[in-house]
Amino acid sequence: MDDVWEVIGLLKEELIEHNKKSKKKFELHQAIVSHLPFFSCPNHFLSKEYQRDIQKFIYCKKMKVPPFPGSYGNQPKKWIDKCNVIEKMLNYIQSQQYKIKENGWNRFKSTGTVWSNWR
Repeated sequence: MDDVWEVIGLLKEELIEHNKKSKKKFELHQAIVSHLPFFSCPNHFLSKEYQRDIQKFIYCKKMKVPPFPGSYGNQPKKWIDKCNVIEKMLNYIQSQQYKIKENGWNRFKSTGTVWSNWR
């Protein structure tokens, strides 16, 4: 995995350089998600610990239960930081899926294809 992290480091440098020169700014998570399949299997990239954290986050959100006893102030800072990263990534993935649907819908509208035939 060291070589994967090395590529991510290079990707981060390239992203910083791009964001300095370009009006369109990208975030690191966007660059990693879009480039990761070219140099690593995404399933190997996420450790079992991170996969468990994502599962825990989704479960707690869905069931509306805290991951640890107590209120927000009693939750470990590390968990709160992880939740912020997970939420940001899930929102990014959801926005990408929405864009794909929108582009598909625009294609549908412009071609006039009957919905049942367009799949």
